[in-house]
Amino acid sequence: MLPALLRRIAVQLFDNGVLRLIFENTRNMAVSSLITAAGLEVVRAGPGDLDLVNPTVAGHVVVTIGVSLLLLNLGDGLWRLSRMKSHLVLQILLCGAYAFIFWRVVYLVLYFKAGGGMSMNTGG
Repeated sequence: MLPALLRRIAVQLFDNGVLRLIFENTRNMAVSSLITAAGLEVVRAGPGDLDLVNPTVAGHVVVTIGVSLLLLNLGDGLWRLSRMKSHLVLQILLCGAYAFIFWRVVYLVLYFKAGGGMSMNTGG
């Protein structure tokens, strides 16, 4: 038998759908980060093989859509955390930790996707 605290956490995660919400939020964060990175890549490197009238404007539009989706996802996560039935200090700490982790993950995805990391080129 699990201790009472672990049992409550397990019920919240598995029975009340919190784990599903965590994965949905993470997926949405990754997708919106990739959309933003794609727009930044078009702005930085040009359209490549795309036949666009003004690729820079299209890139900025895609970046704006991606950032808007990121902000909506961040707001959704903070909203859900703020509705928890727990002490106010715990809610504030969880919201702060969530926002910090959220932006760090977004930064990492943008860094690696937008050409900043782990390049496959060997220089030859």
